[in-house]
Amino acid sequence: MKYLSHYLSKETPLYGNLKENLQIEEASCICSGAVANSLKITFNNHVGTHIDLPNHFDAAGAVLNDFPASSWRFNQVQLIDLPCEGEYLISISDLQDQLSSETDLLLIRTGFENFRGQKKYWNNNPGVNNKVGVWLRENYPNLRAIGFDFISLNCYQKEELGCLSHQEFLAASYPNKPILIIEDMKLAEAGNIDHVIVAPLLIDGADGVPVTVFAIEN
Repeated sequence: MKYLSHYLSKETPLYGNLKENLQIEEASCICSGAVANSLKITFNNHVGTHIDLPNHFDAAGAVLNDFPASSWRFNQVQLIDLPCEGEYLISISDLQDQLSSETDLLLIRTGFENFRGQKKYWNNNPGVNNKVGVWLRENYPNLRAIGFDFISLNCYQKEELGCLSHQEFLAASYPNKPILIIEDMKLAEAGNIDHVIVAPLLIDGADGVPVTVFAIEN
């Protein structure tokens, strides 16, 4: 079993470098005479390895409470290697003829995870072009989620297209059911995956939450 999630830390890269979106500090310390160690953590719900739910880009879309526990197990996982340079937008042509009709979770490994400690990870990240979400929804009805090893479906330098792309994956106004989005994944060491369990932080009414993703390998 492997983690496909990164630990949250003070060094976690944040979309747009919004440092106020994640703060971790000491709340109490045995070394200072307290009876126990504890942390105070303040964060936006879209930090670190996290999942975007329909309500993130659709006011009437489903929130976390609408997904039963059983929905977080994926049994037909497909991992695709697609090396990407900064600001590259993944298109339909990159994915055509690669996907199985049975896939319920698509993982895209671009290698951009290698830059996670650098400015380019959040400032010049790849993204997913518009039309990809609609194409996947129309042609792969078993696909329930997509995940990747860069910070956001939005390319930071091309936000307008990224917002449209998010809508096409998540909003109910497009054909068939939405496809959930897992961003900022840890995929460098992923191997032959049998199934995946996504464990969301249970926040009432959330439009997205940090997730711990477990890969069970063959």
